[in-house]
Amino acid sequence: MSVFLAVLLFIFLFIPGILAPFTASAQDETVTSNRVADQLSKGALAEPGEPYVLDSYCTEAFFNGSSPSDCRFSSGSLRTQLGLSSGYQQVNVSLRGNLTAGGDGQEALCWDSTEPDTGLVESSDGSCDTVLERGNPVPTSQPSVTSVRVVTIDGEDVTLFVEMW
Repeated sequence: MSVFLAVLLFIFLFIPGILAPFTASAQDETVTSNRVADQLSKGALAEPGEPYVLDSYCTEAFFNGSSPSDCRFSSGSLRTQLGLSSGYQQVNVSLRGNLTAGGDGQEALCWDSTEPDTGLVESSDGSCDTVLERGNPVPTSQPSVTSVRVVTIDGEDVTLFVEMW
């Protein structure tokens, strides 16, 4: 009887640890999310030679789903532009910030193309041409990984969020 209990105890204590390297974890999403955030903030959307300073024209085009030839990203789906494998990871990319002195928290941002005051606005402002968010909505019922970068666009410090699940 004691041999049986010892074998049973061994199975419950050691087998899960042996199999752990072969189970899925959030580590892949963490690495990929950081890679995508760096790719966008230092290269694809950034000014050449100035990491974390986003090009307004290319940033608006990226979130609009277009790909002008003078921007540093290719055409295609968001997954293709970010170099993500198909069917494996979901992604959401957004710019958020607080552009008003009296506001609190970070709001979703938009690009307003209306003359003469074109530029960055909070989505609650109502004058929004391009919402600066792309990808599927982040589910609240699943674990997700978020990478954050503070960037500058249109003279404003805002936050780039890359969320994966």
